[in-house]
Amino acid sequence: MGTRRRGRELVLQSLYAARLSGASLAACLDDQLTAQKVADAEADFARELADKVVAAGTEPATEFKALLRNWDPDRVGLLERIILTIAFVELRYSPDVPYKVVINEACELARRFCDENAVAFVNGLLDAVARALSPIPRA
Repeated sequence: MGTRRRGRELVLQSLYAARLSGASLAACLDDQLTAQKVADAEADFARELADKVVAAGTEPATEFKALLRNWDPDRVGLLERIILTIAFVELRYSPDVPYKVVINEACELARRFCDENAVAFVNGLLDAVARALSPIPRA
């Protein structure tokens, strides 16, 4: 598994734990990094991504709510919302990562942690986000 993919998984697991426990993302990520004995490169990427998620605040949720026409945002599962948040942050704040890679990685997370319906949902919504954020597609 690639360093960045593993880092995204760690952030997903940590965000999930933080949302359920009420603990900070940083504390949950530190717990994950310790428990799983993560390599330095994976830990560095995960910390960087987690910092961006924290800095983004409610921006991802606001963006998705605007894009979810005819769909109640409360019907979107927690794991799907977390995956979308991570991908939004990468699309918005990591211009060095091609948007197709971000979307593919989010779909892989959905495939691994959710169900096949979630994959199509995540793909469609992130495609709309990518177009809204960047009128000129990244490679």
